[in-house]
Amino acid sequence: MSLYRWLVSREYRKAAELRSVVLKHFRHQRDVLPAKNTEELGVALSGFDRAVGRAGATRPELRAAADQLETVANKWLQRYPNASFRDNAESFLSTFALVFAVKTFFLSPMQIPTGSAQPTYYGITSEDLRDRPDVKFPSGIGGWFSKMWNGEAWYELIAEEDCELAVNDWRSLKSTGGTMRFPLPGFDRNFPVPVRFADGRTKVYTVPWAPEEPKHLQLLDPVSYQPRKTRFLKGEPIIRCVTRSGDRIVVERVAYNFRQPKRGEYFVFQSSGVGDPGGVTPGTHYIKRMVGGPNERLRIGDDRHLYVNDRRIEATDPGFERVLGFDPARLAADSVYSGYVNGTRFGEAQAAALLPLRPQGVADDVWRSQSRNMALGMSGGVAKYFRDDQSVHTLRPHHYMGFGDNTMGSSDSRAWGEIPEPKIIGKSCWVMWPPGHWGFEAGPRKKATGT
Repeated sequence: MSLYRWLVSREYRKAAELRSVVLKHFRHQRDVLPAKNTEELGVALSGFDRAVGRAGATRPELRAAADQLETVANKWLQRYPNASFRDNAESFLSTFALVFAVKTFFLSPMQIPTGSAQPTYYGITSEDLRDRPDVKFPSGIGGWFSKMWNGEAWYELIAEEDCELAVNDWRSLKSTGGTMRFPLPGFDRNFPVPVRFADGRTKVYTVPWAPEEPKHLQLLDPVSYQPRKTRFLKGEPIIRCVTRSGDRIVVERVAYNFRQPKRGEYFVFQSSGVGDPGGVTPGTHYIKRMVGGPNERLRIGDDRHLYVNDRRIEATDPGFERVLGFDPARLAADSVYSGYVNGTRFGEAQAAALLPLRPQGVADDVWRSQSRNMALGMSGGVAKYFRDDQSVHTLRPHHYMGFGDNTMGSSDSRAWGEIPEPKIIGKSCWVMWPPGHWGFEAGPRKKATGT
């Protein structure tokens, strides 16, 4: 059958499809059909091919040839029981096989699980708006558009009387209800906020359709896990924030079958069996920027630059344009391009970041000491392999190292070590959700603006 005619003629395409269906059933039944049936069907197919294959065949002639073939097929082919069910099952299995093949060998979806890649790719983030009364929450169509296009959800909880948070262990406080954020019965997820009023009464407020963790409602600082504020006056917002969903990306799984990962690329790998025992969460996938390959020597200087075989990696190196294009006069900060920090520089920056988060009732000098000790305690876990600018790590053959762009909030190869080559499954390709972030990289998120 002619490809050109198939492309330009609808009648020809319909005739070709009919011939394909009849021929498929004829081949399936050839061994069980009586000789007369086989002969009649063969003659009908040959006649159909001659009529359709004629260069000057008109649309009425094509339609007549198709009707004749369909009549003969209905007469001489055996009917299948539950034919519609069989066809639907075949279509479903074919579609499933196609989707499975594409997901396994070509393109796979992935949700960014944490904030380690920010501001290149985002996990769930939130912005505290309790001190921003000028920011107006969207409602109606505006709220729906904000949710669908930017993945934003807005939350507000107002104190009805003077009160204080009545929580002893925030780590044990989680959302209750379903795990899916769809407005369907049985799938709602609510976050409890217990408070104590001045007269000793207690009450548990409920935040509907809430994220799973209190840090995403801006109740807690994500590093110290201390409440940002504990006492509230009547009419003050206990919670007022916007939460933005994590990025969903497409992982391209073809390129690394033909070449090795290149430095500067964001690549995805299976976590089980990677790095030091207990260093990563098994049974999931991680995404990091590749910084070092087999047999290379890596070091992180106090200048927050990566050194590979004693060569300083610059912002001009492919893939490092933004992460190493930082202002050296500013301390490293969470979710801001700040280069890469070793243990020493992490401790300094983290201690400075904790100072403004002094809990109510704690003296300045006490909190200064506590924040410094807290930062020193965290630095060893964040940069076990790069404790200072003299720490050098040489990679083994067929192993790689990956860092997150959020150097102050990333658990990566600085902490848990090397990634075996067989664990690497592909490279990041495209941000597919939320639509407002479509592109090869998401980029820094915009802050909420006032009215």
